[in-house]
Amino acid sequence: MALIDADLQAAFEYTFPLYEMARTRWLSVELSANPNRGINRLVHRRTLLDHRARAVTTPNNDTLYTSAWLDLSQGPIEVTVPNFGPRYWSFHFMDAYTSTAQIVGSNNAGAGDIKLWLTLPGDTTPVPAGARALRLPTRDVWMLVRILVDDLQDALLVHKMQDAIALKAVNSTPGPWTNPVAPSATASSPKDGSNYLDVVNSMLARNPVPENSNLLGHWLTFGVSAGTSPAQEAANLWTAQLPGLNQSIRAGLATGSHMVQGWQYPSADTGTYGTNFALRAGVALAGLGALPPSEAVYLSAVTDSKMQALTGAASYRVRVPGSGIPAKSFWSLTMYQIEPDGRLFFTDNPINRYAVGDRTPGMVKNSDGSMDIVVQNRIPADEREKANWLPAPSGGFRMILRAYLPTDALRDGKAALPLVERLQ
Repeated sequence: MALIDADLQAAFEYTFPLYEMARTRWLSVELSANPNRGINRLVHRRTLLDHRARAVTTPNNDTLYTSAWLDLSQGPIEVTVPNFGPRYWSFHFMDAYTSTAQIVGSNNAGAGDIKLWLTLPGDTTPVPAGARALRLPTRDVWMLVRILVDDLQDALLVHKMQDAIALKAVNSTPGPWTNPVAPSATASSPKDGSNYLDVVNSMLARNPVPENSNLLGHWLTFGVSAGTSPAQEAANLWTAQLPGLNQSIRAGLATGSHMVQGWQYPSADTGTYGTNFALRAGVALAGLGALPPSEAVYLSAVTDSKMQALTGAASYRVRVPGSGIPAKSFWSLTMYQIEPDGRLFFTDNPINRYAVGDRTPGMVKNSDGSMDIVVQNRIPADEREKANWLPAPSGGFRMILRAYLPTDALRDGKAALPLVERLQ
Protein backbone atom coordinates (compact mmCIF):
# COMPACT_ATOMS: atom_id res chain seq x y z
CA MET A 1 0.00 0.00 0.00
CA ALA A 2 1.29 3.45 -0.89
CA LEU A 3 2.65 5.69 1.84
CA ILE A 4 0.10 8.16 3.21
CA ASP A 5 0.96 11.84 3.00
CA ALA A 6 1.35 13.29 6.52
CA ASP A 7 -0.99 16.20 5.77
CA LEU A 8 -3.64 13.84 4.41
CA GLN A 9 -3.27 11.71 7.55
CA ALA A 10 -3.82 14.82 9.68
CA ALA A 11 -6.86 15.82 7.62
CA PHE A 12 -8.33 12.34 8.05
CA GLU A 13 -7.75 12.22 11.81
CA TYR A 14 -9.47 15.57 12.16
CA THR A 15 -12.45 14.81 9.90
CA PHE A 16 -13.18 11.13 10.54
CA PRO A 17 -15.09 11.80 13.80
CA LEU A 18 -17.39 14.14 11.87
CA TYR A 19 -18.09 11.40 9.35
CA GLU A 20 -18.71 8.83 12.08
CA MET A 21 -21.08 11.14 13.95
CA ALA A 22 -22.97 11.82 10.71
CA ARG A 23 -23.18 8.09 9.99
CA THR A 24 -24.47 7.27 13.47
CA ARG A 25 -26.87 10.24 13.37
CA TRP A 26 -28.27 9.07 10.03
CA LEU A 27 -29.10 5.65 11.48
CA SER A 28 -31.12 7.31 14.27
CA VAL A 29 -32.59 10.31 12.49
CA GLU A 30 -33.07 9.52 8.82
CA LEU A 31 -32.98 5.78 8.11
CA SER A 32 -36.44 4.97 6.73
CA ALA A 33 -36.40 1.49 8.28
CA ASN A 34 -36.08 3.04 11.75
CA PRO A 35 -39.60 3.62 13.17
CA ASN A 36 -38.20 5.88 15.92
CA ARG A 37 -36.29 8.19 13.61
CA GLY A 38 -36.46 11.92 14.13
CA ILE A 39 -34.53 14.94 15.36
CA ASN A 40 -34.98 16.26 18.92
CA ARG A 41 -36.74 13.05 19.78
CA LEU A 42 -36.14 10.76 22.74
CA VAL A 43 -35.54 7.10 21.95
CA HIS A 44 -35.56 4.69 24.87
CA ARG A 45 -33.70 1.42 24.84
CA ARG A 46 -35.79 -0.85 27.08
CA THR A 47 -33.49 -3.86 27.23
CA LEU A 48 -29.78 -4.27 27.75
CA LEU A 49 -27.87 -4.42 24.47
CA ASP A 50 -26.84 -7.81 23.11
CA HIS A 51 -24.93 -9.30 20.15
CA ARG A 52 -27.54 -7.97 17.72
CA ALA A 53 -26.75 -4.32 18.58
CA ARG A 54 -24.63 -3.02 15.71
CA ALA A 55 -25.41 0.70 15.47
CA VAL A 56 -22.69 1.96 17.85
CA THR A 57 -19.34 0.28 18.47
CA THR A 58 -18.29 -0.97 21.93
CA PRO A 59 -21.72 -0.94 23.63
CA ASN A 60 -22.09 -1.65 27.33
CA ASN A 61 -24.26 -4.30 28.98
CA ASP A 62 -24.74 -2.46 32.27
CA THR A 63 -27.02 0.46 31.56
CA LEU A 64 -30.21 1.20 29.70
CA TYR A 65 -29.84 3.97 27.18
CA THR A 66 -32.02 6.90 26.26
CA SER A 67 -30.74 8.79 23.26
CA ALA A 68 -31.59 11.91 21.29
CA TRP A 69 -29.95 13.68 18.39
CA LEU A 70 -30.38 17.40 18.90
CA ASP A 71 -30.32 20.39 16.57
CA LEU A 72 -29.82 23.67 18.46
CA SER A 73 -29.94 25.90 15.39
CA GLN A 74 -33.51 27.09 15.99
CA GLY A 75 -33.20 27.85 19.68
CA PRO A 76 -32.96 26.31 23.14
CA ILE A 77 -34.04 22.81 24.10
CA GLU A 78 -35.41 22.11 27.57
CA VAL A 79 -34.72 18.69 29.10
CA THR A 80 -36.52 17.41 32.17
CA VAL A 81 -34.34 15.11 34.28
CA PRO A 82 -36.36 13.01 36.74
CA ASN A 83 -35.30 11.67 40.13
CA PHE A 84 -33.22 8.53 39.56
CA GLY A 85 -32.60 7.82 43.22
CA PRO A 86 -29.19 6.50 44.40
CA ARG A 87 -28.34 4.56 41.21
CA TYR A 88 -25.72 5.63 38.65
CA TRP A 89 -27.06 7.84 35.84
CA SER A 90 -25.60 10.37 33.41
CA PHE A 91 -26.67 12.68 30.60
CA HIS A 92 -23.70 12.84 28.25
CA PHE A 93 -23.70 15.64 25.66
CA MET A 94 -21.28 15.22 22.74
CA ASP A 95 -20.59 17.86 20.12
CA ALA A 96 -20.42 17.14 16.40
CA TYR A 97 -16.71 16.38 16.72
CA THR A 98 -17.43 13.63 19.33
CA SER A 99 -15.94 15.59 22.24
CA THR A 100 -17.72 15.70 25.58
CA ALA A 101 -19.34 19.11 25.91
CA GLN A 102 -21.12 18.48 29.22
CA ILE A 103 -22.00 15.65 31.60
CA VAL A 104 -24.80 15.94 34.14
CA GLY A 105 -25.32 12.91 36.35
CA SER A 106 -25.17 11.25 39.73
CA ASN A 107 -21.58 12.43 40.12
CA ASN A 108 -22.55 16.11 40.10
CA ALA A 109 -26.36 16.29 40.36
CA GLY A 110 -27.21 13.68 42.98
CA ALA A 111 -30.53 11.94 42.36
CA GLY A 112 -31.60 14.37 39.65
CA ASP A 113 -35.02 16.06 39.46
CA ILE A 114 -33.74 19.10 37.54
CA LYS A 115 -34.34 21.07 34.34
CA LEU A 116 -31.58 21.53 31.75
CA TRP A 117 -31.61 24.43 29.29
CA LEU A 118 -29.50 23.61 26.22
CA THR A 119 -28.38 26.42 23.92
CA LEU A 120 -25.64 27.51 21.57
CA PRO A 121 -23.16 29.97 23.11
CA GLY A 122 -24.63 33.05 21.41
CA ASP A 123 -28.27 32.37 22.20
CA THR A 124 -29.91 35.21 24.17
CA THR A 125 -33.19 33.49 25.09
CA PRO A 126 -33.79 34.05 28.83
CA VAL A 127 -33.07 31.00 30.95
CA PRO A 128 -36.10 29.97 33.05
CA ALA A 129 -35.78 30.32 36.80
CA GLY A 130 -34.38 27.17 38.38
CA ALA A 131 -33.09 25.67 35.12
CA ARG A 132 -29.45 24.73 34.68
CA ALA A 133 -28.08 26.32 31.50
CA LEU A 134 -25.66 24.28 29.37
CA ARG A 135 -23.95 26.13 26.52
CA LEU A 136 -23.05 23.56 23.86
CA PRO A 137 -20.50 24.38 21.14
CA THR A 138 -22.09 22.90 18.00
CA ARG A 139 -25.48 22.80 16.35
CA ASP A 140 -25.52 19.02 16.14
CA VAL A 141 -25.39 17.35 19.56
CA TRP A 142 -25.78 13.74 20.64
CA MET A 143 -27.39 13.34 24.05
CA LEU A 144 -26.71 9.87 25.42
CA VAL A 145 -28.31 8.93 28.73
CA ARG A 146 -27.01 5.97 30.74
CA ILE A 147 -29.04 4.53 33.63
CA LEU A 148 -27.72 1.62 35.66
CA VAL A 149 -29.99 -1.43 35.77
CA ASP A 150 -29.44 -4.52 37.93
CA ASP A 151 -31.86 -7.10 36.53
CA LEU A 152 -35.11 -7.56 34.60
CA GLN A 153 -37.24 -6.52 37.56
CA ASP A 154 -35.14 -3.42 38.10
CA ALA A 155 -35.46 -2.61 34.39
CA LEU A 156 -39.22 -2.15 34.82
CA LEU A 157 -38.55 0.57 37.37
CA VAL A 158 -35.98 2.20 35.10
CA HIS A 159 -38.54 2.22 32.26
CA LYS A 160 -40.69 4.56 34.37
CA MET A 161 -37.69 6.80 34.90
CA GLN A 162 -37.00 6.86 31.18
CA ASP A 163 -40.62 7.80 30.52
CA ALA A 164 -40.25 10.72 32.93
CA ILE A 165 -37.46 12.25 30.83
CA ALA A 166 -38.90 15.02 28.67
CA LEU A 167 -37.44 17.05 25.83
CA LYS A 168 -38.97 20.23 24.39
CA ALA A 169 -37.64 22.38 21.55
CA VAL A 170 -38.63 25.80 22.88
CA ASN A 171 -38.93 27.85 19.68
CA SER A 172 -40.24 25.16 17.36
CA THR A 173 -43.71 24.14 16.32
CA PRO A 174 -44.99 20.94 18.00
CA GLY A 175 -43.25 17.76 16.91
CA PRO A 176 -39.79 17.15 15.51
CA TRP A 177 -38.39 19.85 13.27
CA THR A 178 -38.15 19.30 9.56
CA ASN A 179 -36.34 22.49 8.49
CA PRO A 180 -33.67 21.28 8.14
CA VAL A 181 -33.02 17.97 9.88
CA ALA A 182 -30.00 16.59 8.11
CA PRO A 183 -26.63 17.35 6.62
CA SER A 184 -26.84 17.79 2.87
CA ALA A 185 -25.02 14.48 2.30
CA THR A 186 -25.75 10.99 3.60
CA ALA A 187 -22.95 8.91 5.11
CA SER A 188 -23.55 5.88 2.95
CA SER A 189 -20.17 4.68 1.71
CA PRO A 190 -17.15 5.25 3.99
CA LYS A 191 -14.78 3.81 1.36
CA ASP A 192 -15.89 6.25 -1.32
CA GLY A 193 -13.87 9.45 -1.34
CA SER A 194 -16.62 11.57 -2.85
CA ASN A 195 -19.14 10.50 -0.22
CA TYR A 196 -16.60 10.97 2.57
CA LEU A 197 -15.82 14.54 1.53
CA ASP A 198 -19.45 15.44 0.87
CA VAL A 199 -20.41 14.38 4.39
CA VAL A 200 -17.41 15.97 6.10
CA ASN A 201 -17.83 19.28 4.25
CA SER A 202 -21.54 19.33 5.04
CA MET A 203 -20.85 18.75 8.73
CA LEU A 204 -18.15 21.43 8.75
CA ALA A 205 -20.64 23.91 7.30
CA ARG A 206 -23.20 23.07 9.98
CA ASN A 207 -20.74 22.96 12.87
CA PRO A 208 -17.93 25.55 12.90
CA VAL A 209 -14.65 24.09 14.05
CA PRO A 210 -14.22 24.47 17.81
CA GLU A 211 -10.46 24.94 17.70
CA ASN A 212 -7.56 25.44 15.30
CA SER A 213 -9.76 26.62 12.45
CA ASN A 214 -6.59 27.57 10.59
CA LEU A 215 -5.96 23.86 10.04
CA LEU A 216 -8.64 23.65 7.38
CA GLY A 217 -6.69 26.01 5.15
CA HIS A 218 -3.92 23.41 4.89
CA TRP A 219 -6.32 20.78 3.56
CA LEU A 220 -8.02 22.64 0.71
CA THR A 221 -5.93 20.72 -1.79
CA PHE A 222 -7.47 17.52 -0.40
CA GLY A 223 -11.00 18.82 -0.94
CA VAL A 224 -11.71 19.55 2.74
CA SER A 225 -13.70 22.79 2.74
CA ALA A 226 -16.91 23.63 4.59
CA GLY A 227 -20.01 23.42 2.41
CA THR A 228 -18.28 22.63 -0.88
CA SER A 229 -18.41 19.67 -3.25
CA PRO A 230 -15.03 18.05 -3.85
CA ALA A 231 -13.25 18.05 -7.18
CA GLN A 232 -13.01 14.63 -8.79
CA GLU A 233 -9.24 14.54 -8.35
CA ALA A 234 -9.57 15.02 -4.58
CA ALA A 235 -12.34 12.44 -4.37
CA ASN A 236 -10.20 9.92 -6.24
CA LEU A 237 -7.31 10.55 -3.86
CA TRP A 238 -9.49 9.80 -0.83
CA THR A 239 -10.96 6.70 -2.44
CA ALA A 240 -7.45 5.36 -2.99
CA GLN A 241 -6.22 6.24 0.49
CA LEU A 242 -9.22 5.56 2.74
CA PRO A 243 -8.40 1.86 3.28
CA GLY A 244 -4.96 2.72 4.59
CA LEU A 245 -6.25 5.71 6.55
CA ASN A 246 -8.85 3.59 8.30
CA GLN A 247 -6.18 1.02 9.10
CA SER A 248 -4.05 3.76 10.63
CA ILE A 249 -6.56 4.39 13.43
CA ARG A 250 -7.27 0.73 14.23
CA ALA A 251 -5.63 1.18 17.64
CA GLY A 252 -8.94 2.75 18.69
CA LEU A 253 -9.25 3.17 22.46
CA ALA A 254 -5.62 2.10 22.82
CA THR A 255 -4.42 5.22 20.99
CA GLY A 256 -2.04 7.02 23.32
CA SER A 257 -2.54 4.38 26.00
CA HIS A 258 0.03 2.99 28.41
CA MET A 259 0.29 -0.41 30.06
CA VAL A 260 -0.47 -0.91 33.74
CA GLN A 261 -0.43 -4.46 35.18
CA GLY A 262 -1.18 -5.92 31.74
CA TRP A 263 -4.05 -3.54 30.94
CA GLN A 264 -4.05 -0.73 28.43
CA TYR A 265 -4.86 2.48 30.27
CA PRO A 266 -6.54 5.04 28.02
CA SER A 267 -5.17 8.48 27.45
CA ALA A 268 -6.29 11.08 29.97
CA ASP A 269 -7.64 13.03 26.98
CA THR A 270 -10.28 10.37 26.22
CA GLY A 271 -13.69 11.95 25.89
CA THR A 272 -12.47 15.54 25.90
CA TYR A 273 -9.54 15.30 23.40
CA GLY A 274 -8.61 18.97 22.99
CA THR A 275 -6.16 18.95 20.09
CA ASN A 276 -5.40 15.23 20.40
CA PHE A 277 -6.99 14.52 17.01
CA ALA A 278 -5.40 11.09 16.55
CA LEU A 279 -7.00 9.89 19.78
CA ARG A 280 -10.33 11.44 18.85
CA ALA A 281 -10.32 9.56 15.54
CA GLY A 282 -9.32 6.26 17.13
CA VAL A 283 -12.06 6.46 19.75
CA ALA A 284 -14.62 7.45 17.09
CA LEU A 285 -13.80 4.18 15.32
CA ALA A 286 -13.71 1.80 18.29
CA GLY A 287 -15.41 3.56 21.19
CA LEU A 288 -17.77 6.28 19.97
CA GLY A 289 -19.43 7.92 22.95
CA ALA A 290 -16.67 7.09 25.43
CA LEU A 291 -16.90 8.99 28.70
CA PRO A 292 -13.91 10.93 30.09
CA PRO A 293 -11.86 9.28 32.87
CA SER A 294 -13.45 11.44 35.57
CA GLU A 295 -16.74 9.64 34.84
CA ALA A 296 -15.53 6.20 33.76
CA VAL A 297 -12.30 4.42 32.92
CA TYR A 298 -12.10 1.82 30.17
CA LEU A 299 -9.18 -0.55 30.64
CA SER A 300 -8.54 -2.79 27.66
CA ALA A 301 -6.88 -6.20 27.36
CA VAL A 302 -5.92 -7.89 24.10
CA THR A 303 -3.11 -10.02 25.56
CA ASP A 304 -2.66 -12.23 28.59
CA SER A 305 -0.14 -11.77 31.40
CA LYS A 306 2.62 -13.18 29.16
CA MET A 307 1.73 -10.77 26.31
CA GLN A 308 0.20 -13.48 24.12
CA ALA A 309 -2.79 -12.41 22.01
CA LEU A 310 -6.18 -13.36 23.46
CA THR A 311 -8.01 -16.04 21.49
CA GLY A 312 -11.09 -18.18 22.01
CA ALA A 313 -8.97 -21.22 21.23
CA ALA A 314 -7.41 -20.89 24.70
CA SER A 315 -8.77 -20.71 28.26
CA TYR A 316 -8.06 -17.91 30.73
CA ARG A 317 -8.54 -17.03 34.36
CA VAL A 318 -9.10 -13.39 35.24
CA ARG A 319 -8.55 -13.06 38.97
CA VAL A 320 -10.24 -10.03 40.52
CA PRO A 321 -8.55 -9.05 43.82
CA GLY A 322 -10.49 -9.51 47.06
CA SER A 323 -10.55 -5.73 47.39
CA GLY A 324 -12.54 -5.58 44.15
CA ILE A 325 -12.24 -2.83 41.56
CA PRO A 326 -12.17 0.58 43.29
CA ALA A 327 -15.13 2.36 41.70
CA LYS A 328 -17.58 4.58 43.57
CA SER A 329 -20.43 3.27 41.46
CA PHE A 330 -19.88 -0.11 39.70
CA TRP A 331 -17.50 -2.12 37.54
CA SER A 332 -17.86 -4.73 34.78
CA LEU A 333 -15.66 -6.85 32.53
CA THR A 334 -17.08 -7.00 29.01
CA MET A 335 -16.25 -9.34 26.11
CA TYR A 336 -15.99 -8.08 22.51
CA GLN A 337 -15.28 -9.77 19.23
CA ILE A 338 -13.11 -7.71 16.90
CA GLU A 339 -14.71 -6.95 13.54
CA PRO A 340 -12.58 -6.73 10.36
CA ASP A 341 -12.91 -2.93 10.36
CA GLY A 342 -11.76 -2.66 13.98
CA ARG A 343 -15.14 -2.04 15.57
CA LEU A 344 -16.06 -3.99 18.68
CA PHE A 345 -19.36 -5.78 19.32
CA PHE A 346 -20.75 -8.42 21.66
CA THR A 347 -20.38 -12.05 20.66
CA ASP A 348 -23.30 -14.48 20.50
CA ASN A 349 -23.16 -17.20 23.19
CA PRO A 350 -25.43 -19.90 24.70
CA ILE A 351 -26.05 -18.13 28.03
CA ASN A 352 -26.53 -14.60 26.64
CA ARG A 353 -23.81 -13.24 28.92
CA TYR A 354 -21.73 -10.40 27.56
CA ALA A 355 -20.23 -9.03 30.77
CA VAL A 356 -19.64 -9.91 34.42
CA GLY A 357 -19.10 -7.57 37.32
CA ASP A 358 -19.85 -6.61 40.87
CA ARG A 359 -23.61 -7.01 40.29
CA THR A 360 -23.64 -10.33 38.39
CA PRO A 361 -25.79 -12.83 40.31
CA GLY A 362 -24.40 -16.26 41.19
CA MET A 363 -20.70 -15.42 40.91
CA VAL A 364 -18.60 -17.60 43.23
CA LYS A 365 -15.78 -16.05 45.25
CA ASN A 366 -12.67 -17.70 46.64
CA SER A 367 -12.04 -18.01 50.39
CA ASP A 368 -9.89 -14.86 50.37
CA GLY A 369 -12.63 -12.82 48.70
CA SER A 370 -11.02 -12.84 45.25
CA MET A 371 -13.02 -13.96 42.23
CA ASP A 372 -11.86 -16.06 39.27
CA ILE A 373 -13.63 -15.20 36.03
CA VAL A 374 -13.35 -18.06 33.51
CA VAL A 375 -12.85 -16.82 29.94
CA GLN A 376 -13.10 -19.31 27.07
CA ASN A 377 -15.24 -20.26 24.08
CA ARG A 378 -16.47 -23.66 25.20
CA ILE A 379 -18.91 -24.19 28.06
CA PRO A 380 -17.01 -25.13 31.26
CA ALA A 381 -17.71 -28.61 32.61
CA ASP A 382 -17.18 -27.60 36.23
CA GLU A 383 -20.26 -26.00 37.83
CA ARG A 384 -18.22 -23.44 39.76
CA GLU A 385 -16.41 -22.38 36.63
CA LYS A 386 -19.68 -22.27 34.70
CA ALA A 387 -21.09 -19.82 37.28
CA ASN A 388 -18.11 -17.50 36.67
CA TRP A 389 -17.95 -18.00 32.89
CA LEU A 390 -17.53 -15.08 30.50
CA PRO A 391 -18.04 -16.59 27.02
CA ALA A 392 -15.46 -15.72 24.36
CA PRO A 393 -15.74 -15.90 20.56
CA SER A 394 -13.84 -18.61 18.73
CA GLY A 395 -11.26 -16.17 17.39
CA GLY A 396 -9.45 -13.09 18.67
CA PHE A 397 -11.15 -10.87 21.21
CA ARG A 398 -10.75 -7.83 23.42
CA MET A 399 -11.94 -7.41 26.99
CA ILE A 400 -12.77 -4.04 28.48
CA LEU A 401 -12.85 -3.43 32.20
CA ARG A 402 -15.22 -0.54 32.94
CA ALA A 403 -15.27 1.31 36.24
CA TYR A 404 -17.84 4.07 36.71
CA LEU A 405 -16.90 6.96 38.97
CA PRO A 406 -13.43 5.48 39.55
CA THR A 407 -11.34 6.37 42.57
CA ASP A 408 -8.26 8.52 42.08
CA ALA A 409 -6.06 5.45 42.66
CA LEU A 410 -7.74 3.55 39.85
CA ARG A 411 -7.75 6.50 37.48
CA ASP A 412 -4.05 7.08 38.16
CA GLY A 413 -3.08 3.41 37.65
CA LYS A 414 -2.18 2.79 41.30
CA ALA A 415 -4.91 0.28 42.22
CA ALA A 416 -4.57 -3.52 42.08
CA LEU A 417 -6.03 -4.89 38.82
CA PRO A 418 -7.19 -8.36 37.71
CA LEU A 419 -4.54 -10.68 36.30
CA VAL A 420 -5.34 -12.35 32.95
CA GLU A 421 -3.71 -15.79 33.08
CA ARG A 422 -3.70 -18.26 30.18
CA LEU A 423 -4.48 -21.77 31.44
CA GLN A 424 -4.27 -23.82 28.25
